[in-house]
Amino acid sequence: MPFVVDRDDFRREDFDRFDDRDRFLPDLRSREDEERRRRDDEQRQREEDERRALDPTAEKELVSALKDATPEEMRILVNDPTLRVNSRGRITRARPSGRDVIRSSGQFTMQGFDLPKKKPRKKNKKHCSNLSQCLRQANSELRTKRGALRKGKTQADIMRRAQRLLRKMK
Repeated sequence: MPFVVDRDDFRREDFDRFDDRDRFLPDLRSREDEERRRRDDEQRQREEDERRALDPTAEKELVSALKDATPEEMRILVNDPTLRVNSRGRITRARPSGRDVIRSSGQFTMQGFDLPKKKPRKKNKKHCSNLSQCLRQANSELRTKRGALRKGKTQADIMRRAQRLLRKMK
């Protein structure tokens, strides 16, 4: 009996399994697009409200409300940058940005005491001083008396020479 190979023998076991992820991807994209469109519309509406002149009735109401305001309230209204008058004559407070919220929370400000200073590692301090000494020596070897690099030499050559001297020093 001859050996028969069927195409199904080479298929993965989960080949015909239904995959839910494919069903949700287009829905997720359309939802994100819809949210972005809604936010843009709200922003556009807010900007139009700010640019539009006050209605005559709204202006009368605003003037009458400002007549009754105390000097302290007037000072707050004038000096507070978050307060705005919209086209309907209402005094509204603009929502602060995320950065403003973080700044006003005081979470990342100093709390009246200094953070402990990290002491440098002795090993690192020794390594740095040795490396600077090797750099001085490599510079003196690869530069002329006037201080220019010798012909065909680069700063990388100086660093390689310094690293080699440092290895010899150990």
